[in-house]
Amino acid sequence: MSTVTSQDGTVIDYDRYGDGPAVIFIGGATQYRAIDQNTGQVARRLAAEGFTAVDYDRRGRGRSGDTAPWALEREVEDLASLIKAAGGTATLYSSSSGATVALAAADAGIGVTALALYEPPLFADADHTEHLATLHSLLTAGKNDEAMRYNLTAVIGIPSDAADGMAQAPGWTEMVAVAPTLVYDLTALHEINVDPDWAGRWASVTVPTIVYSGDQTFPGMPEAADTVAAALPNATRRILPGQGHGPTPEAIVPVLLEFLR
Repeated sequence: MSTVTSQDGTVIDYDRYGDGPAVIFIGGATQYRAIDQNTGQVARRLAAEGFTAVDYDRRGRGRSGDTAPWALEREVEDLASLIKAAGGTATLYSSSSGATVALAAADAGIGVTALALYEPPLFADADHTEHLATLHSLLTAGKNDEAMRYNLTAVIGIPSDAADGMAQAPGWTEMVAVAPTLVYDLTALHEINVDPDWAGRWASVTVPTIVYSGDQTFPGMPEAADTVAAALPNATRRILPGQGHGPTPEAIVPVLLEFLR
C-alpha cells in the first residue's frame, strides 16, 4: 500500500502493481478495495502483462481520507496526484459512476491518455434532486443503513427483497460505512444529467475512449453507454456477452488489454 497527498491535503491510499504504462482504476458508488476483490484481480493481471496498475480508494472510502467540502474537482485533484506518482500519464478505467471522475479528469489536462468506461450511468435530463434531499436527510440523522437501502431501491431500482438479501451478505457493514459518499456520486451524476449542453460537455475530450456494457445488465445501461460514446469525439463501443453491471476479470481483462495495446 502507498499514499499520495492531494492538493487539499487529503491522503489517498492505493495499491500499485507492475511496471509499465499506467492504468488507474476508478470505482463506482460504494466501490472500494475492502469489498471489491475483482478490481484487484484485474490490476494484478494487467501488471503481469507489462502495465502499472493502480487500484485506489476514492476519498471518503477505506484507507483514504476525506476533506470537506466535497467537489468533483477535488476528486480530479486526487487523480492528478496519483497520475504524477505513476509517472505522469495514465489510462483511466472507470466503473459505473466513476465515469464522472474519469471524464472530468480527461477534460482537465492532467495527463490522461485514454479512457475505458464501463457502463457510465449517465442519462440526459435525469433529475436526482429529490433523491439527494432524502439521502442528505438520512445521512445527517446518522441513518447510514437506511441511506444505503434507499440508494439501492429508490435510486438504482433494485427490488427491496434483493436489497434485504444484500444486507445479510458479507460486506454489508463495509458498504454502509461509505454511505456518506453516495451523495458525492449522485451529485456528480445529477449535475451532468441536468446540463442543458449534455451532449457537448465533453467535446474537448479527444483521447481514445472505449465504452463497455454487458448484455445482462440493468435496463437502460446499454443505451446510456451508446449515448456517452456518441457524445465523445474519439470513442468506440464494446458489448460483453454474459456480463452485468460489474464484469468478471475473465471477461474484462482480454478486451481491456486489446484496447490498451
